[in-house]
Amino acid sequence: MVHGVGFRDLRRPLYWGRIPSALESIGTELFYGQQDCWARVEDNAKTLKARIRQISDENGVEKVNIIAHSKGGLDSRYAISCLGMDKYVATLTTINTPHYGCDMVDYLLARVPEGMKNFIASRYNKIFSKLGDPSPDFMAGVNDLSAVRAKSYDSEMPDMPGVSYRSCMSLMSKATSAGFPLNIGYLLIKKLNGRNDGLVWENSARRGESFKMVETAKKRGVSHGDIIDLMRENIEGFDVREFYADIAAELKQQGY
Repeated sequence: MVHGVGFRDLRRPLYWGRIPSALESIGTELFYGQQDCWARVEDNAKTLKARIRQISDENGVEKVNIIAHSKGGLDSRYAISCLGMDKYVATLTTINTPHYGCDMVDYLLARVPEGMKNFIASRYNKIFSKLGDPSPDFMAGVNDLSAVRAKSYDSEMPDMPGVSYRSCMSLMSKATSAGFPLNIGYLLIKKLNGRNDGLVWENSARRGESFKMVETAKKRGVSHGDIIDLMRENIEGFDVREFYADIAAELKQQGY
């Protein structure tokens, strides 16, 4: 399980909410990426490489299945394509990952004054250094989500033969489907790109040999945070624990 930007694999609060317990209850053996909150894709990929090798060596497994949320999908792709982890990874399932970037990031970076960006970055870096990042770099993490930066991702980290790639995406139905800042993100991205989860727009998450769209019949929708059970909230028409259990069951059924 590979987390996204702005979080660490802490025991509390757990990034994945009630999902790990649900997966373990059906016999899934779980490990975590343990990469930094705010770091470049390349740097977090190095952490993932070491972590995958550690899991392989200590548990005698030939290959792992990665489920990665948000920027964690980009970190994972780099480790697989550029650091030789294709030999140790059977599948990569990305959840609401901005494979083609977030236009909202470019929009905001072009409008926020440099002094304000530096102030925000320094505050975030200070906070996350206390939470465990050895050298947090807020702007590096943000810039890796840029749609302009993402234009080179396909050539830099192409899909590797022998690794099965699949992706999932969820959608908010309205701004009130989530709180701040996803509610603001939803409105801005809707104007720039269309349907989105409050951070990633629909087509940016589409990648791989299969794609699953999560939509609910109700007006609530499923946000970027809901898809990892961040708020431990029961959503009418969508059971996040069942969603991940189905992913694990499908992988097992397919021989992974």
